Amino acid sequence: MTTARLIALDQILFVLVAAAWAATAGIALTGLRQPAAAGRRTRLIAAASCAAAIVVTALRVAVTAGLAGAGWWFVAEKVTLALPLVVVPALVSAAVSLPRLLQGTATGSTRIVAFPLLVTAYGAVAGIACAVVISYPVTTGGAAAVLALFASASAVTWRLLGPARSPRHGWQAAGTCVLALALALTIGGGWPSGHLHPGHDAGGRGVSVDLLRGPAPAAAGGPAGARERVRRFTLTAQPATVRLPSGGGAEAWSFNGQVPGPVLRVRQGDLVEVVLRNRLPVQGGTVQGGTGQASNGQAGSGQGVTIHWHGYDVPAAEDGVPGVTQDAVWPGQSHVYRFRAEDAGTYWYHSHQNSSVAVPRGLFGLLVVDPAAPAPESEDHVLALHTFGSRPTLSVDGAAPSDLLTRLTLAPGARTRLRVVNTDTRPVVLGLSGVPYRIAAVDGGDVPGATDLDGARLHLAAGGRYDLTFTVPSGPVLLTTGDRPALLVNGPATPPPAAGPIVDITRYGSAAALPARFDRETTWVLDKTLAVSGGLPRLAQTVNGKAWPNIPTPVVRQGQTVRIRVVNRGTDTHPMHPHGHHVRILSRNGVPATGLAMDTFDVAPGEVWEVVLVADNPGVWMSHCHDLAHAAQGMEFHLAYEGVTTPYDMTGGNHPA
Repeated sequence: MTTARLIALDQILFVLVAAAWAATAGIALTGLRQPAAAGRRTRLIAAASCAAAIVVTALRVAVTAGLAGAGWWFVAEKVTLALPLVVVPALVSAAVSLPRLLQGTATGSTRIVAFPLLVTAYGAVAGIACAVVISYPVTTGGAAAVLALFASASAVTWRLLGPARSPRHGWQAAGTCVLALALALTIGGGWPSGHLHPGHDAGGRGVSVDLLRGPAPAAAGGPAGARERVRRFTLTAQPATVRLPSGGGAEAWSFNGQVPGPVLRVRQGDLVEVVLRNRLPVQGGTVQGGTGQASNGQAGSGQGVTIHWHGYDVPAAEDGVPGVTQDAVWPGQSHVYRFRAEDAGTYWYHSHQNSSVAVPRGLFGLLVVDPAAPAPESEDHVLALHTFGSRPTLSVDGAAPSDLLTRLTLAPGARTRLRVVNTDTRPVVLGLSGVPYRIAAVDGGDVPGATDLDGARLHLAAGGRYDLTFTVPSGPVLLTTGDRPALLVNGPATPPPAAGPIVDITRYGSAAALPARFDRETTWVLDKTLAVSGGLPRLAQTVNGKAWPNIPTPVVRQGQTVRIRVVNRGTDTHPMHPHGHHVRILSRNGVPATGLAMDTFDVAPGEVWEVVLVADNPGVWMSHCHDLAHAAQGMEFHLAYEGVTTPYDMTGGNHPA
């Protein structure tokens, strides 16, 4: 059984275990309080329920043992806390309570028979609390809080099951519960511990991220050797209406009135300069700051915007993350981005201010950097996948999106490259049928040793890109996205959709040279647990048991090689996206990978990925899940370099997720 299935089964079992022991305790109490003859049948039912609860508990122990084989991250709180709290009293129940219930008589006092059953039920409920609150790693405060509540509930129960006492004893029991709760909250007071990178502090010392900018254009009239090609663009955020061929539509936010925004196509070596202007509607008053570099005075303004160059390893100040590398650009303001197009490939751009809202509404576009030497393909097309509401669409070369089959006519024999970009927050399965093809590039980088695929399908992570190359055959070619025919090349006939196995992208291509040693290691354990997020406890998407902004920041030194282990112990898929860097994949679930370079990699439930990051781009970088709803629910944090600070923070309306 896979780790993902064991995780799902464990979540079912810890609820069943709690329900079984609670039901057993309730039935037993009812039977013990009835006259001996009348309660005989009820006590026998309680005995049967106890036996069933023991079996379910044993099954949970077996599932935990299976999860332990996948790694300690999956079972830490179970082995150290949750299982002992239920297994030990369950053994006592089996030895003390079950025999007396099987006798069918009222042998033994109510306290002796019922107390072990109730304590086992408390332990089972504590197991649920461990899964929801503690996660990984197991903290002293969290464990002590659970133990304090468990012990106090057990003590109060022992007292209440004793001989009848005066009413004041009931108040004493209630007071004990209140004190135990206060103690648990006090002990667990370090729960939201963790802090932002010290560079966010007003007194932080070091190089400001503001100084890590892209190069300025060479001065006019300089020597011939200083001349360079500068590509200038203006992107204006403004409202637009998306109308789909099926008749549907959506009110959108756009760049330059179109969704997707303009395809920015440049050549390797170009200096790229982009002016961002915000012309989205103002809400609730005037806008301060005017044009020029964005200020933080946005009182009464509407939707702020930035531009993040997804997958492009720009200098830190150009990364477009509000509160980290700049302030949000508010209506009426503008901001200039500048970077050298050093790496050829397929990339995209999107707003990172309230990105979980802005990107689905249309604030995105595509960036293509053509190689300095002519490419071998005579046909080169950029395909953007995006869902409006519940309607998946395809845009070809920046054209309006279509939720119907898009047709493309290409000359037979033409070498063709389809640059497929997933701008959604969920993965998509691609199929290309009617022709053998190769994955020529992943996330902008060429794949060495790419081999032909025929009928195989591809799993494309949210935010990820695949460049598919093939020679146009005499017959039609069909691209499917999920179960939807999306693009037909040279119809009208339609070939059957691809139905082959999904390619393991971590094993595709030839092996790359990988570091033999690592300067430091870090682990990101992904989960969905109760954590402090936005100043309040809530069910959040967490890293190492904490949610933004309380996730401790890994701090690296320039030049270091960092091995990152990413563990998904939850039930959601997480496309992890570290800004400013590509990582090389070392292994997935212990199986060595080819070392493919990626900037967004999907970690499915139960999976363990190992990747290596070379710290060669100084800055303070956001790292987050690119299911943008997950980022907004807490799964985002920083990767910071020693000696780099930022003057920006999350005040003044900056909301990177």
